[in-house]
Amino acid sequence: MRKLAVSIACAALTAAPAMADEMWKTDIGTMIWEDDYDGGAIFMVEVGGKPVRFYIEGLTGSDESRGNFTGYWINTDDEQLCSSQMAGPDGTASRTWGRVSLTFLDPAFPSDWVLLASDCLAEPSIPLTGRTVTG
Repeated sequence: MRKLAVSIACAALTAAPAMADEMWKTDIGTMIWEDDYDGGAIFMVEVGGKPVRFYIEGLTGSDESRGNFTGYWINTDDEQLCSSQMAGPDGTASRTWGRVSLTFLDPAFPSDWVLLASDCLAEPSIPLTGRTVTG
């Protein structure tokens, strides 16, 4: 949990994201809704020049009502935080990953959110807030 906590507390965005349908300002940089996959959404933020992807299960671009979601994150840095590798549906894989719980604060688009994250299989407890970027 130390690795993610340090990243959340200290990391800065090193590259501006490309245009995205939805973007949020967080303490670790600007997070974008990068893509969808069969059954969910992929959010991405660059930390230390490496993408960190958040796979939000059950969230799709066609959702008009948003609430609570679970999923996982994968960091593509070279550290091996966990004893096993996690792979996302887009092929991103690493031994640095964890679980997430995401709650949108407003059921309508656009909405801020609060995410709780963990390292590996621990219960999500590290907070990260996303504030909607509009305009």
